[in-house]
Amino acid sequence: MARLIRFLDLGDVLRRKVRVKRRRRGCSDEQNLLALILSFCGGGHLSDVDDLGADSVACRLAGLRECARLVSRRLVPQVARHSLETPGYVPVFVDGSGIEVSGRHCDGTARGYNGERRYWLHSVFVGAAWVSARLNRGGTDVKGAWREQLETDVAPLLAAARRVWLRADSAYYCRALADRCRERGWEYSLSVTDPRQKAPVLRIVARMALAEREWTALDAEGREQAVLVYYRPSRWAAEEAYVVVRQLHAGEQGLLEPRYTVLLVSRDDLPLAELVRGHRSKQGQEHAQKGPLTDLGLHHPPCKSYAANQAFYLCGQIAPWLLWLLPYQLLPGEARRHGLRPLIRHFVRTVGRVVRSGRRQRLLLGRGNRRPDWLLHAAGRLEPA
Repeated sequence: MARLIRFLDLGDVLRRKVRVKRRRRGCSDEQNLLALILSFCGGGHLSDVDDLGADSVACRLAGLRECARLVSRRLVPQVARHSLETPGYVPVFVDGSGIEVSGRHCDGTARGYNGERRYWLHSVFVGAAWVSARLNRGGTDVKGAWREQLETDVAPLLAAARRVWLRADSAYYCRALADRCRERGWEYSLSVTDPRQKAPVLRIVARMALAEREWTALDAEGREQAVLVYYRPSRWAAEEAYVVVRQLHAGEQGLLEPRYTVLLVSRDDLPLAELVRGHRSKQGQEHAQKGPLTDLGLHHPPCKSYAANQAFYLCGQIAPWLLWLLPYQLLPGEARRHGLRPLIRHFVRTVGRVVRSGRRQRLLLGRGNRRPDWLLHAAGRLEPA
């Protein structure tokens, strides 16, 4: 982890961008923040980070956010190049997640639909890379400040990408997002799950009275079928293309009544199966968001101050970058299929003892170590100290 921090110049960036402390004593801002980030990487659960709120940090969060942008600037172009070589496009996923708080006195919280007090964490992912994170107050719009995140944190990093495909859930179904994607030349597909929003599209399908042969099968068994229709929502500038998916089976069980799924899509010149498959692959990016929240203990913010919790989540955004670099820098290719928790448990937190005998040093590992192959591979990649 220390080598990765030096590779990214993270300590120098924190030193230049973050100025919170007022007195020159004790640990510096750089040391405090690096300790917090490394604690995340080591799977630690912090309970006493209220020190972040000792000073007024609201006006200084921009420095820490800029640190996260600088890290993304180094790595997102590599992720984009890899994506263009594999699926053929750069997948961008926008989503929001409710963050519950355990105390009564956290600033800026509000009760959610389940009655629990919460914040909103709005994120943007490029592939599995957590590029943008904003911890917003509990009573904010469910979409958050998506325009600022896309324009400030994401778009500059993808200026050279020849094909970008943004996917999002029904919460982001709005004219403004579709218009912005068109202006940037991005493709998009948005889920439409609200019954009131998808009802006009389904009425068009019902009026068409399609014959069975007019539906396009999405699989060899014909369990799912799709059709393309056009509809102009109220106050939208033009007609939009919608893919309506009809599901006839749930597993091996046939359904008495078909289930319908509606997707807003930007392209009508691609096969329907490709559009549906590409949109559904966003589930992998959804797991990329849930993984750090669970594996790094980010489901519950530890600070009373809203601004301090914002800083806490910005550090939490940087830590997965360091962890995801490990499989690509040091570990064998099969390690890339694992999540963050196995990396922390079997590699970062591996315990050993260095002994010297016969003018040679050896690393002795306990019998409980389950991935000595990872350590052996990493030892071959690292330069001698």
